[in-house]
Amino acid sequence: MKKTIILLIIASILFWYGCKKRLAMAGGQRDIIVVLAEDSDWDKTKDALEDALERDVFTPNRETIYYLLHGLPENLPSYFYGKNLILIGNLEGLSEASKLISNLLTDNAINKVKKKEAFIFEKDNPWAFSQYLLIITTPGKPDLVDIIKKNRDVIFNYFENASSERAKYLIYSAGRVKAKEEKLKNEFFFSVDLPFGFFWAGEDSLKTFAKFVRHYPFRSISIGWQDKLLDSISWNEACRIRDSIGTLYFENDLIVKDMTKGKHVEFLERGGYKLEGIWENDEKIMGGPFRTYLFNDSLQNRSYIIDIHVFAPGKKKWFYLKELEAMASTFRTYPLRDSKE
Repeated sequence: MKKTIILLIIASILFWYGCKKRLAMAGGQRDIIVVLAEDSDWDKTKDALEDALERDVFTPNRETIYYLLHGLPENLPSYFYGKNLILIGNLEGLSEASKLISNLLTDNAINKVKKKEAFIFEKDNPWAFSQYLLIITTPGKPDLVDIIKKNRDVIFNYFENASSERAKYLIYSAGRVKAKEEKLKNEFFFSVDLPFGFFWAGEDSLKTFAKFVRHYPFRSISIGWQDKLLDSISWNEACRIRDSIGTLYFENDLIVKDMTKGKHVEFLERGGYKLEGIWENDEKIMGGPFRTYLFNDSLQNRSYIIDIHVFAPGKKKWFYLKELEAMASTFRTYPLRDSKE
């Protein structure tokens, strides 16, 4: 009996210690970035940071991707569980920001700052799980404002990448529907990782198109293919192809061409073309953002189209697109089997 009690006590201690060491989940809104800075540094850098991060997109209404919130470094415990954080300040000094920066950066990073080789550093999960921290610091020169202005797009892309990783974790956190993935692989010879909550909304009889949907809000990802390989595709041709699948499979959705842009991209190590813009359906009085990828697959000698789109009135749509992008990034193809097998 004593032995059992002792074992239970040890197990309880180990469990308590494990819980204590385990990071809590970051909370708050995905579009809020807390900037930890002394008042003087915030006053100087606020405009440059807002220019870098508070960017507007149309989905189809204007929405600002990120909003900045100022927090004092001495109040750090209030922001321990924030999703997105920026810490800015001089490397050497007596301020709380300087002390924090010195404690968080490695010796190697500190040396790079002193030698003026690097001024921006990332940290994942510093105080909470699924948290992202960007540190922007200087030994005095160059000025913090100059660093931010020079690296405007770099700073934005850091947070976009962090948001994409978080979206991928979030959408797959409940697990995957392996049976549907196997059906795609065996019948269509391609697949994507399918999260719980997405249902198979339709396919064509020739097994050349499949669509998956999740509601509340509405999110859709679809994949189609044809035997004919794409030549170097133009914006007009890409728009025509996207409208053709909208007519066939999306109940007559059409894209708004004056709110749609296109560019050649690298998609999963394949050269391709990306459309990004707004779709609308006049019959249903609906619309929203979409992204479409068109590319060739050398393994199968097929051309593919992957389309994602969202309908979420009154909601911020940017991060729903990121969840769908995370799904699209899991696309893979398999060798075709002979029909005689």
